[in-house]
Amino acid sequence: MAQVAFWGFQHGLGVTSNTAAMSALIGTEYQIRTLSSQPQWGDTSLERSFQKSLKQNTELYDLSGFGMDAIERAVRAGKLQNETVKNNSIFIERDRLDLLLNSRKASRSQFEAGAEVFKIVYDRAKAYYDVVLLDLHSGTNSEVTNALIETSDLVVVCINQNIHVIEKFFGDKESWPSALKDRPHVLMVGQYDLHSKYKLKNIANKYGYKAPILSIPYNTNFKDHYNDGDLKGFITRNRYINKNHDNYIFMQELRRAAEHILTEIGVNTQIKSIQKGVS
Repeated sequence: MAQVAFWGFQHGLGVTSNTAAMSALIGTEYQIRTLSSQPQWGDTSLERSFQKSLKQNTELYDLSGFGMDAIERAVRAGKLQNETVKNNSIFIERDRLDLLLNSRKASRSQFEAGAEVFKIVYDRAKAYYDVVLLDLHSGTNSEVTNALIETSDLVVVCINQNIHVIEKFFGDKESWPSALKDRPHVLMVGQYDLHSKYKLKNIANKYGYKAPILSIPYNTNFKDHYNDGDLKGFITRNRYINKNHDNYIFMQELRRAAEHILTEIGVNTQIKSIQKGVS
């Protein structure tokens, strides 16, 4: 149905952790088919954030026959079907969240040469999935990134509270990928410090920004689970905490961001939300 790309001007802005957090939350709390993928050469950090779930769910699989490289072979052989991506992905939450293992291309040049194939694969994935969440390489020096921004229905531009990064977003449109200028996008502040003077409201006021700004607060417990490869476990264990819990604000902001993103791409979040006690 829709493709959402997470992207940042530079590395170190939490793009992968933001993508992973959104994937885990949406896969847990919404009855929709979601695919999460990281089309970046030599990077498997998105996969590692779900390592415990992957280990539990892949015992019966021969992983050599899975992932982007297997799908690319199907594309080149003219055998790509609507469910090819599904059949070559690993489920994190059955029927709700799948993870497409990244390409294991030996060189970056080989990887980047497949930009058109990536576009074909994710376009076909939208025939099966309600939402495809992509963790893109930061910056503008990746042909794959540029191609996928061009075909995304929504781009989540990830920044932090570093004033130089903020000013780059608001004041240096020349550094934007050309495709982004024509794409619907939303601003997300990751690793958000609630005590910083660069609060969302202050940022919006300073630059006269009228659109919503999403945030994912910095949270030590979330970061530890992310590093331990147990992101699904973190979301599951913190789903029904009360407002006095240390992780409550984090979960509320995560939900707010997920609801906004899904609404932007046409998902009725009230209908698709999974109520408490339903799995």
